[in-house]
Amino acid sequence: MKPLQASKLGGSLSSRAWAILFAVGAAILGAAVLLPGFELATELSNSTAALKFIGEQQRNVDLLRTSMDSVRDRLESLGYIQPPVNDLRSAVTKLDAAVQAMGTARPASLFANSSGNAALDAPPIASHAAALAAIWTKQRHVLEPVLDFQGIPYRDSESTGTELNENGKKLSAYVESAIPVTRHAVGLLDKELAAVVKDLQTNNERAANELRLVMLAGLMIGLLLMLFLLALLVARRKQAASLREARQQTEDILRTVKEGLFLLDRNLVIGSAYSAALERMFQRKDLAGLAFEDLLKEVVSERTLATAVKYVKLLWAERTKENLVKSINPLGEVEVNVDDGQGGIQRCYLEFDFHRVRVDDVITQVLVSVSDVTARVNLALELKSAQDQTQGQVDTLLGILHVEPTQLASFLSDSNASMKMINAVLREPAREESVFRKKLDTLFRQAHSVKGEAAALGLSSIESRAHAFEEDLKALREKPGLSGNDFLPLVIKLDDLLTQLQSVGDLVTRISRFQLLGSEENHESTTNIETPPVLMPEQAGPIAMLQQLAERVAKENDKKAVVQCVGFEEIPDNYRRVIKDVAVQAVRNAIVHGIELPSVREALGKSLEGTVRLEFQNLDQGGYKFIIEDDGQGLSSERIKEAAVNKGFISAEEAAILDPKQTFSLLFRSGFSTMETTTKDAGRGVGMNVVAELMREVGGRIAVATSVGKFTRLTLTLPGVARQTDDTEAA
Repeated sequence: MKPLQASKLGGSLSSRAWAILFAVGAAILGAAVLLPGFELATELSNSTAALKFIGEQQRNVDLLRTSMDSVRDRLESLGYIQPPVNDLRSAVTKLDAAVQAMGTARPASLFANSSGNAALDAPPIASHAAALAAIWTKQRHVLEPVLDFQGIPYRDSESTGTELNENGKKLSAYVESAIPVTRHAVGLLDKELAAVVKDLQTNNERAANELRLVMLAGLMIGLLLMLFLLALLVARRKQAASLREARQQTEDILRTVKEGLFLLDRNLVIGSAYSAALERMFQRKDLAGLAFEDLLKEVVSERTLATAVKYVKLLWAERTKENLVKSINPLGEVEVNVDDGQGGIQRCYLEFDFHRVRVDDVITQVLVSVSDVTARVNLALELKSAQDQTQGQVDTLLGILHVEPTQLASFLSDSNASMKMINAVLREPAREESVFRKKLDTLFRQAHSVKGEAAALGLSSIESRAHAFEEDLKALREKPGLSGNDFLPLVIKLDDLLTQLQSVGDLVTRISRFQLLGSEENHESTTNIETPPVLMPEQAGPIAMLQQLAERVAKENDKKAVVQCVGFEEIPDNYRRVIKDVAVQAVRNAIVHGIELPSVREALGKSLEGTVRLEFQNLDQGGYKFIIEDDGQGLSSERIKEAAVNKGFISAEEAAILDPKQTFSLLFRSGFSTMETTTKDAGRGVGMNVVAELMREVGGRIAVATSVGKFTRLTLTLPGVARQTDDTEAA
């Protein structure tokens, strides 16, 4: 193994040396040929542009002479002089600009070739600029009277006809005196411009000869580089054999290793070499050149993906200690969902491990190893599930021991009735969207009732399962379109809830037997002890349950509250289930929405402990009233309207015309809640809807009274004889 590594290292160093030598040769070619050639080509281009510029000035000088002659001829023939005067002005303007530019700026900044690219640099122009400027200054002074002339140089007379006026005579005199000077100056300008042209042509010939020499030198250096390249190819061919052998060995390793191996560069892109196991793990073959983020984005959550990318980027920082950050690896054991190759999704667990790759003590890549730890994780999950189940049974047993038997019996009876109702609703065939929505409302009401009473009794295992069932119902409620298949997953959650209820029932039965045996054995040894009077079990059960519920909900919401129950002994049997369900929802709703935090109540001058009063009245007319009142913050019509508009129950226009009674009726609509977030006690818009549904079933009425900052009161009026429903029969 060591000789092979030495051979590879030597080949690598030789290849690097060849590359350096070739780069040096290319640099020499650039320095010796390309740069001088570029400079000479630029000089030729500048000279050519300068010749064009001088040619334009020669034409302007000719135009100067012909314009003056034309002005003189027109004056003599009494013709129209404006065109030659305009030509004269144009020529003078252009010559002014050219002379000024040649005397004040570098020629390179004055000219541009036809494509508007590089500026010209013509030294001969600069050498003649002073002479041209001196000649032109004298000539320019002579031309001023002609250039400044304005108006008409003629006048018409009946006796003499058309003749020169005073201005015309002056202009004619100026022109006659300026023409000899102009001809002399034009000759001098032509001579200087011709000298510039000659110097430029000489400069062009020199630059062309030098360019030929440079090109010849470049050709020679190019031939040397070709020979050098040929030698490099021969050396590379010798390396190719050893590289192929090494590559084959690497491929054999990557093909047989069970872990997924690949390299990430600084841009977090997967290299071209990776193990075959990686393709099997992710069920894809386009891995080479794939971004690490793209590899994971379809198999892990967005949050896990973002954390993983940050973690890998952290490994590129030299200050980061690799061993220290291993403990925060977000992909240490991650659940992924991949295609099983048969159109389905397979869930498995992968473990990613990251190692830096250093060359000359510099981080060049990150080696990633991926292991399939599904078997290990499943075993751990099974063990944890068994532990949770055992712990759940223990918790359930402890919870049962703290609940009064009559309360448990009542809860189990009511819950079994609710489960039968849920099962019947799930089995009921339906096709229309409205029927599916109605089924959802019924399921919500029954599940919410079971969860509320379980929470009041402290049966957390049943409460959590009912809560999970509600979560699935909420997901269905938010789905735009429903079908029968959407309700099938609910059967699994229902079965789990039924199993737990049955388990509680079995435990209650066993505990009752033990208590019965214990009471018989200790009956004779029991002494007569005077005890205070207590309520009957059917009275004390709901009251104790409601007090426990209020204590738990208040504690979880950082509040203080007490429940006062009056007249519960007057509740008839056929209303027991209805009143209990209404009371559970009302107490929870009053504490969550009505009762303020202790600090707020203290600031308002209220007692720190809020009060929820529940009173059942037997009316003389044969009916009943059930009053629930809290001394909390009351109901805000504006807040109810705002929540209804935000949740899409009504439009802003409809909200503006609602009266208080119509506004309060929104509280009883399915899915409506004034809370922005959802908790296990509020936020789904189920509780008050349950109350409304119960009242509709028994033919009762609901009245709402409130005063902001003082109280909220619900008054439920019940008929003398309750309607027989599935719920009351089951109760």
